Amino acid sequence: MNKLAVLLTAAIFPVGAFAAAAQPAAVPAVPGIDPAATALWAEHAGGMGGSGSDETKVDFDKVLGKALEFFRRYPDERRVGGIIVNLSSFSEWVRERKGPGLSAGWQQYLRTHLEPELKNPEWPDRIWEGLLWVTAKNEASIQFDTGQPDLALIRAKADGLAARVPAGAYRVAVESLYLKLLDRFTPAESDAFLQKLRPNPNEKVAALARGELAIRALKQTPMELQFTALDGREVDLAKLRGKVVFIDCWATWCVPCVKELPHVKAAYAKYRDQGFEVIGISFDKVPDRAKLGSFVADQALVWPHYFNEKGGTNFFGERYNLRSIPATFLLDRDGRLVTTDTRGEKLEQEIRRLLRL
Repeated sequence: MNKLAVLLTAAIFPVGAFAAAAQPAAVPAVPGIDPAATALWAEHAGGMGGSGSDETKVDFDKVLGKALEFFRRYPDERRVGGIIVNLSSFSEWVRERKGPGLSAGWQQYLRTHLEPELKNPEWPDRIWEGLLWVTAKNEASIQFDTGQPDLALIRAKADGLAARVPAGAYRVAVESLYLKLLDRFTPAESDAFLQKLRPNPNEKVAALARGELAIRALKQTPMELQFTALDGREVDLAKLRGKVVFIDCWATWCVPCVKELPHVKAAYAKYRDQGFEVIGISFDKVPDRAKLGSFVADQALVWPHYFNEKGGTNFFGERYNLRSIPATFLLDRDGRLVTTDTRGEKLEQEIRRLLRL
């Protein structure tokens, strides 16, 4: 089993990491895991065609067919979630590595071959809701790509999931998907939808609504934030009014977060003297305090960083219902939210616009 395969079985990051092609005979036995299940999983992963650009190595029948066979034979196996991640993210992965044509082909393949599986009464709830999530994300991707919305279709999936598995693991994901479609195609309806979702009996769904509403409120009401930083500095966002402020929610263990840091460092060095500030919100755990301190020093991340000394829930993450990192908030000179989309070169572009450079 190659390194990517090991990462996927552990489901460490939901960031679309996929296994390269593997041969079942070469898969070593793992204590506590059925070798037959591992071999079947490897056939599924092998159908993805590896990380190269060769389209001929991709086998849709293996990717989906072996996944469904795995679900039927091993519905309670720990790698079920990882395979669901594969199916739901394969379109983006294929587009990046092998081209948009194959990605569109996968979307249509899923629509034809997976959608009927939702009518199979034999699927246990755990599998059925995962398959529903895959089909919902696939349909939403098609709608985003074509610019032809069918919000009623996604709403029906969300309602069907709520009816069958009210406390399901994918409830928040499907409702978030519907919200993204509203934001794209009928943005005037988004806030009303969130208000309707807010009293939901599923606390995670209700938290989604509360967090999203809190984020949207920042576009009208300046953010308030006070804390004592990792290095002892006192931070009060109100005292930074008049400056453009970038809030970076990150952790030393978050690979995508660390990959973004060079962009943040470059922007800070270039624009600090012109009215740009950075605040870090660390999601590292209490036992990793020393690691965080060393990392900040070694990487010369000289702006202040919040660290949750008491452990437990990160207050900033709870306030805005942040379910993954990196998450960013770029605030204007009045402390109001401008955007949360700051990956790569977008950060500097927005900074220059806000500083009027």
